[in-house]
Amino acid sequence: MILIITKLLTDTTVVSVRELLEAQGQEVVVLSQEVMEQNASFRINQSADGHAQAILRLGEREINFATDVSAAWIWRSWRPEPLLERYQQLAKQTDEWNFFSSEWGALYKGIVLALKCHNIFCVNPPPFHEAFEEKCGQLWTAADIGFKIPDTLFTAHLPYAQDFYEQHADSIIYKPFRPFFKMIPPKDQEPSKIAKLLTNRVSKQHFSNARNAVPTPGIFQPYVEKAFELRIVVVGREIFSCAIHSQSSERAREDWRRYDIPNTPHQIYALPDDLAAKVRTYMDRLQLVFGSIDMIVTPEGEHIFLEINPNGQFDWIDRLTGMPIYEHFAAMLQAASIDYPIPLAQEAVNAQ
Repeated sequence: MILIITKLLTDTTVVSVRELLEAQGQEVVVLSQEVMEQNASFRINQSADGHAQAILRLGEREINFATDVSAAWIWRSWRPEPLLERYQQLAKQTDEWNFFSSEWGALYKGIVLALKCHNIFCVNPPPFHEAFEEKCGQLWTAADIGFKIPDTLFTAHLPYAQDFYEQHADSIIYKPFRPFFKMIPPKDQEPSKIAKLLTNRVSKQHFSNARNAVPTPGIFQPYVEKAFELRIVVVGREIFSCAIHSQSSERAREDWRRYDIPNTPHQIYALPDDLAAKVRTYMDRLQLVFGSIDMIVTPEGEHIFLEINPNGQFDWIDRLTGMPIYEHFAAMLQAASIDYPIPLAQEAVNAQ
């Protein structure tokens, strides 16, 4: 049986992977935060012969990690969203909300680490599925392997950021360590909106406006001119590279995550062999079996490493390019190994 741990049962990527696996005769159980709230529990005890047991209960069914789970996909963590209607009142009570949120995080981590204790094949292996979401370690490792990276400053001290701005000819970007979302209340005839903090160019005015702000760590890098960008999806030893022509869209120029799909062409990109070798070495160093790497290709043809997301989305890349990422992902889970049989979908592509 394959266990999927995620936040929402309706997650498009989860639904697609589940359907593929079930079509191949695999039993799949999806454990979401909502399922855990309503009809599930997790238990650690000892068997009659004295061995430790980890038992997941779903309704009347019990799943023993030692005997029932062949592979697990750890996709989305259980971080309660204060914007959800059922949580909005609790979110107004700061102390109670912090306790509520941390308790969910603790349970999630406990279940995930129990998978590791049972040596179950995980995508990605704990604790690396979250550890290398952190930008400092992943950038250092990329540079150590030989990727070109931007000069990167991590600081909460505004004067240091301003010095960095001047050192790079007044042309730098800021980005947060973690995603930040904010609900904008409805106004006049406009419905409520969710604002996201993404990558932004920095101006002198930003420093003036921030003088009285509470010091908050941030990531600063020189602005790198782009011919286009890459999202490189790694599934086991297989690499799927997509060129994202973000410079074709005014909205997506600074950060393609502002998503302007109709005006941002996507196409399959042949990653040079030396870079593909570094990608595989990088994944081995981080002990990851899956990840989505972002790079910039400059007008001069240089490849600049930006970051890896160990839980990075790939649904739209699969659908826009036709690359069989889903098929490979399902095959890896089914084999419980990075050395999985090539899916029929890939064989068809190779035959063309």
